[in-house]
Amino acid sequence: MKLTSLSLAVTIALSASQLAIAADEEKSKDKDKKADKTIAQMIEKKTATEGLFNFYQDKETGDTLMLLKETQLDTPYLHFAHTVDGLSDAGHFRGGYRGVKVIEFRRYFDRIDVVTKTPRYLFDENNPISKAKDANISEAVLASLKIEKEEDGQIALKVNKLFLSESLHKVSPWARANDKNAKKRFKVGKMNSKKSRILSKRAYDNNVDVVVDYVFNNDNPSVYGSRAVSDPRSVSIKLQHSFVELPKGDFTPRFDDARVGYFTHQYDDMTSSEWAPYRDVIKRWNLVKKDPSAAVSEPVEPIVWWIENTTPHEWRDTIKEGALAWNSAFEQAGFKNAIQVKVQPDDADWDAGDINYNVLRWTSSPQPRFGGYGPSLANPLTGEMLGADIMLEYVFMKNRWIYNSLYSQGAASLGLNNDEHISPDGQEHFNCSAGHELQQGFLLGNAMSASNDIEKQALLKEGLRFLVLHEVGHTLGLNHNMKASILWNEKEIHDKSVTQGVLTGSVMDYAPINVAPKGQTQGDYFQTEPGPYDVWAIQYGYTTALADPAQEKQRMEKLLSRSSEKALAFGNDADDMRAPGRHIDPRIMTGDLSSNPVAYAVDRMTLIDGLLAELKDKTVQEGESYQQLLTSANSLFGQYRRQAQVISRQIGGVYIERSYVGDGQETQPYTPVPKAKQVEAMQALTQHVFAPDVLSSMQPLYNYMQHQRRGFNHYGKNEDPKAHDMILNMQKSVLSQVLHKNVLKRISDTSLYGNEYSLTHMFNDLTAAIFVDSKKATSLSHNIQIEYVNRLIAIAGVKAKSSYDNLAKTAALGQLNNILDNASSMGFGKNDTTKAHDAYISLMINKALKV
Repeated sequence: MKLTSLSLAVTIALSASQLAIAADEEKSKDKDKKADKTIAQMIEKKTATEGLFNFYQDKETGDTLMLLKETQLDTPYLHFAHTVDGLSDAGHFRGGYRGVKVIEFRRYFDRIDVVTKTPRYLFDENNPISKAKDANISEAVLASLKIEKEEDGQIALKVNKLFLSESLHKVSPWARANDKNAKKRFKVGKMNSKKSRILSKRAYDNNVDVVVDYVFNNDNPSVYGSRAVSDPRSVSIKLQHSFVELPKGDFTPRFDDARVGYFTHQYDDMTSSEWAPYRDVIKRWNLVKKDPSAAVSEPVEPIVWWIENTTPHEWRDTIKEGALAWNSAFEQAGFKNAIQVKVQPDDADWDAGDINYNVLRWTSSPQPRFGGYGPSLANPLTGEMLGADIMLEYVFMKNRWIYNSLYSQGAASLGLNNDEHISPDGQEHFNCSAGHELQQGFLLGNAMSASNDIEKQALLKEGLRFLVLHEVGHTLGLNHNMKASILWNEKEIHDKSVTQGVLTGSVMDYAPINVAPKGQTQGDYFQTEPGPYDVWAIQYGYTTALADPAQEKQRMEKLLSRSSEKALAFGNDADDMRAPGRHIDPRIMTGDLSSNPVAYAVDRMTLIDGLLAELKDKTVQEGESYQQLLTSANSLFGQYRRQAQVISRQIGGVYIERSYVGDGQETQPYTPVPKAKQVEAMQALTQHVFAPDVLSSMQPLYNYMQHQRRGFNHYGKNEDPKAHDMILNMQKSVLSQVLHKNVLKRISDTSLYGNEYSLTHMFNDLTAAIFVDSKKATSLSHNIQIEYVNRLIAIAGVKAKSSYDNLAKTAALGQLNNILDNASSMGFGKNDTTKAHDAYISLMINKALKV
């Protein structure tokens, strides 16, 4: 009985073993069959997209096979990522250019590696040190793909994991160093490769696009994000990967020059002994004359712009005119009809995101990051421009308030959904804010008019044309020029016979709407033609090089030697003073206008003061809420505040010149702002910022500055206008500049090379501006006085450690003692409020000094 059972068990075990062996043999046969499949068999019945690289997608599973030619290995290609559709909360928006890198496909045994390496460092091949050119420069292996099949010079790769991951490009936001607001930021969570999918592919002989829908999941979000987020647990971002063959045509790079502002690719010459061993090249289009012998010729290939079919019909002509206006500048560089504009047909068989087309696009986003945005794609090895787009936001043509906070609700600054973001190359990029300035201009124009329909006003057409000019300028390679506003003085700028559509030296400036003061005839509202700097810059970037290198060098030197001319002044975002304490030249500033920005700012403040006095009658309408009054008042106040900031930059400022030695005009690089200009600025701040009755014209409006109710949108927030906060925050924004440690130190430093407005003189004037006669003082005066004393205490370092320099500490302590000497809790003729205030000031200082 036992023997029989044992025999049965052995028989069963042997049978199971034989079955397992048979199964393994079957699997091996199946594997051999797959291995025996030809590439033709692997791709049959799959959806084909054939071009630079060939893709074949399974119709049932979506699995995608990519075919590389063996000749394409070890060959540089461009990888370019841009957002097809995104979410501002996650740093993505439609048409956003994300970054470009040079990649290569390299074989490593049975795998293909996708490798990128920075092209920044250059070596002279004739120098022996070039043999060590790879030393201490890290390549990055972005992905490694197993070879599925190799046959007849073709290599088959499964690429689902390549595209359904962040290997090629980091789609989710980069972490910010020392981010104090990290807990408040919306987080997309982790990428879900199972939910993500390859949506579409386009292939051409020289490029291929792969559009991927990336899905991110965050099961328990702590920040829900904006209203544009349907569900914070799941976020979808559609991103396009483009692979582009490097151009093989003739293109001569043009080197960058510090006197003119182009976007660049930077290179370091590692074998050069020059003091500035830079070989930076500018980004520009490859324009070649049809007739090389002609002074002015049409190009072989013009720069063609397409107006996207989403563009409102009534604005298409204005947009076209704005783009074509650049042709006048190109004619000075030797090209006729360099730019052409066409309209995308409604039945077009191409998409606006296709990099083979330069498209003027239009969107209306819940959270616009810009009014206009003009990115471009250039070959990182040469600077040759390969493609560009312009995104225009519908919201900036309308009355819609695009800020997420209000001055009247106590906001220290307006929340623009326009934060800087960190790109895949680790560099910070800023979205163009020209559209924000444009919207402010429209709201100011609306406040001046009894009509609410701003589209019927002449300024709409001028404003839109300016915006298009500005953004097209970016796509031609030009970066911002915040110094161009000094072209005319404060009187000339309102004279149309003088300006003739040119208000600044460059359309690349952030100039405010040019509204004439009361009593003066209105001139141009916005710039509608390229300025003299723009023409000069296009000549530098696009004039065909002379055949003789010596003659070409002489031509360039002559052209660039004009940089010291007032009309050709240049200074970009790297030098502008929009943030307190940042940079030094007050002429390189946003929101300013004229060569006398203090006088212009005072005129604008006076105008706004008058408009505020009339605002209630113009904006309160029967049957409507008070939203128009609220929005208009906040906008006007914001522009008043901006002019206060413009004025403050004069104090402790230093003019910068970048002309080269021997340019013809002997100019020194650094010249302190003349004392008279600084004193004028302080007097303007005294009268229009720190005065006891500052913006008294707003007081009758406070009772009416009510946000239109929308359900429970203001839940948890007191909705009353916070008048003292509004005024104090404006005054604090000025103090943040004038009392910044960099500014105070610079005032002392520049006393050694020309500044006659001493630190003591500046502090005495500022204290006198803030501590007015007690009989004239108001609650606004008391508010700023307490703020000022607190800042002096912090500067002096008597209560806590101070980061200010020794001279600033001394000057601040001197002011504290002067204020203490003049403060008294028992002064004749003082009311109880003033007595209490003086007592508090004395207590603050005595406590800090421990007297």
